Amino acid sequence: MTAQLFFCGCCRTSMTPMPPPGLFLGADAVGGERPARRIARVRTTAPPPRPVFKAMLLSCFDPRIQAPIASWMNRPVPGSHTTSLRSQYSQFTIAGGAVGITASFFPEAWRQTFWDNFATTIKLHGIKNLVAVNHSNCGSGGIAFGEDVPNDPERELPIHIESVTKLGEALFLRHPDIGFQAWYLARDPAGRFTEWTNLIPGPVI
Repeated sequence: MTAQLFFCGCCRTSMTPMPPPGLFLGADAVGGERPARRIARVRTTAPPPRPVFKAMLLSCFDPRIQAPIASWMNRPVPGSHTTSLRSQYSQFTIAGGAVGITASFFPEAWRQTFWDNFATTIKLHGIKNLVAVNHSNCGSGGIAFGEDVPNDPERELPIHIESVTKLGEALFLRHPDIGFQAWYLARDPAGRFTEWTNLIPGPVI
């Protein structure tokens, strides 16, 4: 069969010859299925559902608290989570934790970055809770409120309570359907971070 020539409508120059009828619409040489039908079936296949996780953890970047917090998240905790949250939470780590997000001393860009990340973890991971963990002897709190604050528990604790309170209020305005709980990790007499206090109770995960 002779290939047909087609001409441009504006300049009448010849265009690429069209293949003989049936070349692209004929049966597949291997499977006997028309390619157009095979492509249509692939396009209509539903993508797999996104996995759903449980929470985002907001905490400070202090190296001393990383292992204690990870251990705490990975075991059941009364008033927080009934099972291990291992591999079930995303994490945002920043200087001061909630202090870094709420204290006016730190750049506004820090707050925006946190909320952008939080919206993204909701979208990608389907999380339903925010868990904030601040800690005692926090150097970032000292930068924002005075160098002597980290060594004065009576002055330091109210600062952390205020920071998680402000964080919870901001969360409710942006994401009222997200659960929130806040904790404070303090040092024991030996200087180890082992003492946990619930600052703001929330839904148990």
